[in-house]
Amino acid sequence: MADLNDGSLSPDERAELERLRAEAHGHSGRAGRTWRWVGATALLLVGAILGTLAVVAVYVRSEVLDTDTYVETVAPLGSDPAVRDAIAARLTDEIIVRSDIQKLATDLATRLEAQGAPERISDLVGPLVGGVRSFLNGRIVALMSTPRFQTEWQNINRVAHTGVVTILTGGEGEFLTSEGNTVTVDVGKLLTLVKEQLVADGLEIFGRIPDVSIQYPLITSDELPTIRTYTRLLDSAGTWLPWVALALLLGGVILAPNRRRGVVVAMVLLGVVTALTLFGVTSVRSYYLDNLPPEVRSPQAASVVVNTMLRFLISSLQTLLVVTVIFLIGALLAGPGAAAVGVRRVLNAGMDAAARGLRHVSGWFRTAGRVLAPAYHPIRVAIVLVALAAFIAANRPGVPALLWTTVVVVLLLALLEILVRTGTRGEPPGGVGQPAIR
Repeated sequence: MADLNDGSLSPDERAELERLRAEAHGHSGRAGRTWRWVGATALLLVGAILGTLAVVAVYVRSEVLDTDTYVETVAPLGSDPAVRDAIAARLTDEIIVRSDIQKLATDLATRLEAQGAPERISDLVGPLVGGVRSFLNGRIVALMSTPRFQTEWQNINRVAHTGVVTILTGGEGEFLTSEGNTVTVDVGKLLTLVKEQLVADGLEIFGRIPDVSIQYPLITSDELPTIRTYTRLLDSAGTWLPWVALALLLGGVILAPNRRRGVVVAMVLLGVVTALTLFGVTSVRSYYLDNLPPEVRSPQAASVVVNTMLRFLISSLQTLLVVTVIFLIGALLAGPGAAAVGVRRVLNAGMDAAARGLRHVSGWFRTAGRVLAPAYHPIRVAIVLVALAAFIAANRPGVPALLWTTVVVVLLLALLEILVRTGTRGEPPGGVGQPAIR
């Protein structure tokens, strides 16, 4: 076989050979890029799904395993008017029934009639019991508005935190019982508190009420068994799932032929999955509140309870959405578009001016810039990753915390950029107007 690299080929033949080689190489390169994009997109999609599930897992884990977090969640319920009125009404009914006010009033009317009182005095028994009921309800509501009740409410919930595990995993706790599709709470502790306060106010008659267990249905849902199954899975994944998701997203971005576009794809996928999850959570919440079972006596109180328990989960999903928007904006500003280049030119001009000013202030800034210059890109990546890891590890970070974190990261990156320019008397790697992420 002839050696195609010797001088036996004519100029036209060699030109055709080089063209065919370039074409073959181009096809091979395009095929390689296509497969890299396929792999990167697969990693990013799985990472986006796991990242959103991680938010739910961390929420469930914090509510189940962290007593302080759980008490913080339910503390507002003790001062909510709807919940307070619902509990006061139930406690009033219990006191009326267990103190047998109806029988006492009837016996009193019978004795008075026997002693010559008008026969129709027995007609006053109903209004009398109603008056006592109204009085008791008012006293209980007033008691539940005191700091003592608020403290007792938090103490009960702190002790009963194991009941949350009972709800989500099934079983029986000290105050909460979860069996089948129903969850009940024992409000006998509150009845004892009310009884003691009434006796202290001089109403000794209520001191005869025994300390009893009062089971009050909180939730009735056919979905509880399914929720328990998923809760156990999410609880076990609460620790490692966020980091797995982060690793997959980073791997997808690194594998992508164009890393800036990889970031864009990652944030779009994560934003879409998060938005769908948020829509699902709010839709299920609305459906449940619109179809409350008849056992729930106060729909308004049920609405407050559900909204209170879900508020941190919804806030976390909203925060994750804002995260995707921030990263997406950053990736777009690093792109080759005219608007992005214009913004970077303005920022570069400002940082150049700041660098020139620092050169005249002290030689320390020039030395620091020269030391930092070789590690310019790794430091940039480290700042972003450390901030992201700290944000993930934080307890219930919301949108305000995210925005402050973003401001700090931007300031640190700007400071690094200015110091490097101060030490090198020029631009950092990449050049003016060039994207930092490739």
